[in-house]
Amino acid sequence: MAGEIQGELPFGNREAATDGLDDFRRDVLADLPGLLERALAGYGRYASGLPPADTKGFAAYQAACRAALSHIHLLVKLAHWARAGAAAGATPPDADQLDRLVREAEEALADDDADTDA
Repeated sequence: MAGEIQGELPFGNREAATDGLDDFRRDVLADLPGLLERALAGYGRYASGLPPADTKGFAAYQAACRAALSHIHLLVKLAHWARAGAAAGATPPDADQLDRLVREAEEALADDDADTDA
């Protein structure tokens, strides 16, 4: 791109971009508790059922469980990213709830790792 200085944001105003990122982090932090809660509840409902007895059905069931856990894992990563950026600012909304949900998601992921190792 001709005329752009390497390392500069393409839209020019670094301060405005940083403010926009801070706003985005706040929005993410506000939405994450509900997203994590729904993802954990959905995984819990799905995984609490018996897997299909046939090989193909079981493989699909296991793939769906892994996909749900991957989704939860990405939400946890997003929470860590958003909280790291918000650490310099005000306390994020529902911080206690977010901490609890992150711990539950990490425990679910640890339980899944233990299950797949067996």
